[in-house]
Amino acid sequence: MSLADFIEKSKGRLATQGTDALGPIAKDFASSALVRVFKRLDPDLGYRIYDRDWNVLLILDAARADMYFEIAGRGRAELSCASASTEWIGKNFSEEYRTETRETAYVTANPHSNQLDPADFGLLDEVWRTDWDMKRGTIPPQAISDHGIAAARSSEYDRVVLHYMQPHFPFIGADTQFGRMKRDNFGYGVNTENVWPRVQTGELDREAVIDAYRANHRYIYDHVQQVLENVEGIVAITADHANALGEWGVWGHRQYLPVPAIRTVPWDVRACTDARTYDPGEVEPATRGGDGGNGSNGSRDGRDGGASGENATVADRLRQLGYRE
Repeated sequence: MSLADFIEKSKGRLATQGTDALGPIAKDFASSALVRVFKRLDPDLGYRIYDRDWNVLLILDAARADMYFEIAGRGRAELSCASASTEWIGKNFSEEYRTETRETAYVTANPHSNQLDPADFGLLDEVWRTDWDMKRGTIPPQAISDHGIAAARSSEYDRVVLHYMQPHFPFIGADTQFGRMKRDNFGYGVNTENVWPRVQTGELDREAVIDAYRANHRYIYDHVQQVLENVEGIVAITADHANALGEWGVWGHRQYLPVPAIRTVPWDVRACTDARTYDPGEVEPATRGGDGGNGSNGSRDGRDGGASGENATVADRLRQLGYRE
């Protein structure tokens, strides 16, 4: 957040909350100072996705490890390399991993992919460009599942990444979603509908928002299970970052913030067989210029298989990685 954004945001809080906003404004100022120091130091913390073994990777944007474990009943906690999506994208798809990204299909609901070069990927499928739900202010997960399953079944890519927008706000899996996001200025400037500042100032009931956030975890996990039944190989489920729920006085997340609650994410690995319980139908990748990134035409021929080889090989690899006895 720039100084101008901070001042504008603080003015809005003072206008609506009066002196009650002074505490949250002070906390924002302190966290902003911490972010600037941490960004300058940029310690090499957390894992990078290409340093792990997987064929299909499911990114649940802003998923907390504790809430994921409540629903999935499995997995382990890991330290993410980032505390916000744009930071996570920049670190995981950097020049260091260019050989890997060029054999990867990245299917994403997150508009921060606009910082990427399609030529660096086997396929950069920016589904947010075509399937953004203006009424709900986000991308519902089914389009990501459809595009991801199609990419995995094509056998054209060594790896496939499905980046869902859930359980990130807005909480479309809950009775009350608490606002919307805007695609055109996603992640930039002051978004007056963002849920977390409203929680921090007391405008919204904290427990109600936390319950809705938890419900969004349950909602996206139903879609995760559909993917697990319809792709082949080692599937890992994780998050780019989480959200703080009052830890260190912080609500939500922001770049370069070293708050453990934001950096702690789930890591859950499965050995999957494509049971073909679901057919996504004809899928047209959302590519810039429509050429599938680096020249691929994005065609899907429906062949058997997926992002990797046979089940026996998958099981052996999982044992070697310590995920199976």
